[in-house]
Parts: sequence; structure tokens; C-alpha cells
Amino acid sequence: MMEKTTMRKWLLAMLLAPALSWGGQQEAVEAYRTGDYAAAMTQFKALAAEGDPVAMYYLGIIYDRGFGVPANAEEAAKWFEQGAVRGDSLSAYHFGKMAEAGKGRPKDLVAAYLWLTISANKAPNERDAAYTRRDIRKLERSMTPPQIAQAKELVASWKPQE
Repeated sequence: MMEKTTMRKWLLAMLLAPALSWGGQQEAVEAYRTGDYAAAMTQFKALAAEGDPVAMYYLGIIYDRGFGVPANAEEAAKWFEQGAVRGDSLSAYHFGKMAEAGKGRPKDLVAAYLWLTISANKAPNERDAAYTRRDIRKLERSMTPPQIAQAKELVASWKPQE
């Protein structure tokens, strides 16, 4: 059985972990915002290793745009996908647009529809959701009815990963 002091330390550590992670995320975002991409990359990679989908989104942006690293669409798609499967709206949006264009991954309109719909459903505000829904309506014009039906089935069965 755990000693009371050990139990208290463990409980305190568990309660503080989210706050410490948030602090790390703020520092990483500030490094990114000020153009210190090497520091941002290091911090975001550490946060991503802990499963932080926001860090995964930023890593996708860094690789997509070539901020402090050579632009690499495949690496960007990898990070956007990791954030998207965890339910991050921005990651899902960018991953969907990459699937639509065949950038950094094979072109796949069904996957694009899935990820754009997830992005719209998880958008932080109605403006972002409306913007993404507009993109979905445009995408539908490029899809066949069976593709749309398949995509809607995927959306209905989708659940975020932990």
C-alpha cells in the first residue's frame, strides 16, 4: 500500500500535469509566434510525443510552410493526420485539404470529405464551421453520389483516438 506522503505527491503530480502541459504549449506557441522555429519544433515534438493534438497541428504547419525546416508535404500530412485522428479541428481541416489536392498524400476525395466534415463538426466557432462547410459543398461537386455516400458513412462511424 502506498504511504500517505507518496500518495499525496502522486495525486499532486496528476493534478498538475495538465497545467504543466498547457504551460509548455504556451511556450511553444510563443516561440513559433516570434519565429524561433527551432525552439518551437523541439517543444512541439515533446508535446506531440505526449499526444497533444495542438502540437501536432503546429508541427504540420511548420513542415507545410517550411518554417525553419525545408518544406515537406509528406511530413506535414503525417502531423496533420495525427492531430486529426485525435479530433483537432485545424489538423482535420488541413489534412482534408491535402487529401483533396493530393498534396503530401494520395488524392482521396472521400477522405477529404471525411476530414473536412470532422473539422466543421469540431470547429471552435460558427464562422470556422461555415467556412469549412462551404469547402465541403465545393468538394461535393467533384464527387460521385457513391463517393458522397461512402464519405457520409465514414463520418457517421468516426470516433477520435485517445
